[in-house]
Amino acid sequence: MRKNTIIILALSAAALLSGCSKKVTQPVVNPSSQQGVDAQVQQSTIAQNVAVSNFYQADWSAFKSGGRAKVGGKGREMSSSMQMKMLRGRSIYVSLRPVMGIEVAKMIISGDTILLVDKVHKRYVLEKASLLTSGVPVTVENLQDIFMGRAFELGKGSLTQNIKEDFVTEVNGNKVVLKPREQYKGFDYSFTYDERSNIISLDVTPSKAGASTYSVKYADIEGSVAGKVAGKASVSTTINGMAFSLNLEYKDIKLNEAFTIDTSVPGGKYKRMEAKDIMKLLSGSK
Repeated sequence: MRKNTIIILALSAAALLSGCSKKVTQPVVNPSSQQGVDAQVQQSTIAQNVAVSNFYQADWSAFKSGGRAKVGGKGREMSSSMQMKMLRGRSIYVSLRPVMGIEVAKMIISGDTILLVDKVHKRYVLEKASLLTSGVPVTVENLQDIFMGRAFELGKGSLTQNIKEDFVTEVNGNKVVLKPREQYKGFDYSFTYDERSNIISLDVTPSKAGASTYSVKYADIEGSVAGKVAGKASVSTTINGMAFSLNLEYKDIKLNEAFTIDTSVPGGKYKRMEAKDIMKLLSGSK
């Protein structure tokens, strides 16, 4: 499904994913049951105490991290050390370095352009993100929030006081679901948090039966100058009936340090590939 492709690219070249989100509903209460009434009252009290402000995100300008990336698909799995750099709202750079820190592949998202470079086979893909998103208004900042485990609104940005009225909170047991009021046509997306307001997952469910779903599971949440940031992100999805997965583990996260990202297209003997060959590039096929 084409609108899943951008997610796979953004989290896979280092894939944005197979978890299914669940509609959050209030529990059915038997009016004749005092226990049920008490549970309903308790649920209502919790809901009133859960404010959108609990999930505001702090400002940041730059993100840099080492770590590891593990990509699985088509019955194959690849694990590699990686480096990631992000300039907020501007660009994302992910580098795969499986042996002795030598870069063999990289992905750069800059503005509305995606560049994937396979240094081993001397080939690259350069495409407009709009060709891969089927019109879904995914921005660079949205993708950065996905990497870091931050709530956002499609086409706008991170959850801050400026867009607080765009979100609602719902209680599901001891978890809180944060959801934009306006969902994008074709799918619903939401963010789930634990009782300490740490993000657990981003879940996307299509409205069309049989369409691909995706989810991002988060772990090792830590506080930072940019607010809470996930130390691990596990992504899973199915595309055309095939399962794809990605596990990212960050190491030595540094925020707001000055650096630049080279967005230039490789020349020389490098061969340009078409967008339809992206998955071939990522799988290492010739």
